[in-house]
Amino acid sequence: MPTALITGANRGIGLELVRKFLAEGHDVIATARNPDSATELNATGARVYPLEVTDADSVAALKSTLGDEPIDYLINNAGICTFDGFKDIDYDVFAEMLAVNTIAPVRIMDVLLDNVAASEVKIAAGLSSMVASIENTTNDFAFVYRVSKAGLNMALRSAAPALAERGVTVLALHPGWAHTDMGGADAPVRPVDSAEGLYNVLTSAGPSKELRFIDYEGQTHPW
Repeated sequence: MPTALITGANRGIGLELVRKFLAEGHDVIATARNPDSATELNATGARVYPLEVTDADSVAALKSTLGDEPIDYLINNAGICTFDGFKDIDYDVFAEMLAVNTIAPVRIMDVLLDNVAASEVKIAAGLSSMVASIENTTNDFAFVYRVSKAGLNMALRSAAPALAERGVTVLALHPGWAHTDMGGADAPVRPVDSAEGLYNVLTSAGPSKELRFIDYEGQTHPW
């Protein structure tokens, strides 16, 4: 039975990914900052562990709990967002967003690399965003969020060849503009549809030595 580890799994797309992987017969390890209050997540039947993604000790504790357990799909889903433009930058928020959206996925991928490399599938994925596309950027909407996700893309792309030496395939995934707490009420994509699409992309990706930037419908997204 393949195993998926999904961070930020207590709501939104993360929660729907947990449900989808479980429904398809996977063993699922789900993380949340406060598992005791993650009622819907605990009801799924996934194995739920605490994780504060920006805390190195918390990441190390998760690794200690998992030991050498193989992880077929490592999905860095946890993230935060603000839609403010350049003129409204809050630099404390900027630092926090880089810590959560850019640095944390790299740390988690690094710390759990042996677990992913020990699996059969060997997929490490980070949820990115269409607004991280430099080619498509024409305004400053969600300035800080754009920067954090573009930074994640660069980190994943740069790491991909090194991880390929361990047989690990790296993916940057755009989940669509989803109707979640982060995406907002105007977003057109249902979290359940995003999760289903992401599941299909993840489970059909196949090995690659280079990072691919793919949306939830399987389309390659421009850098």
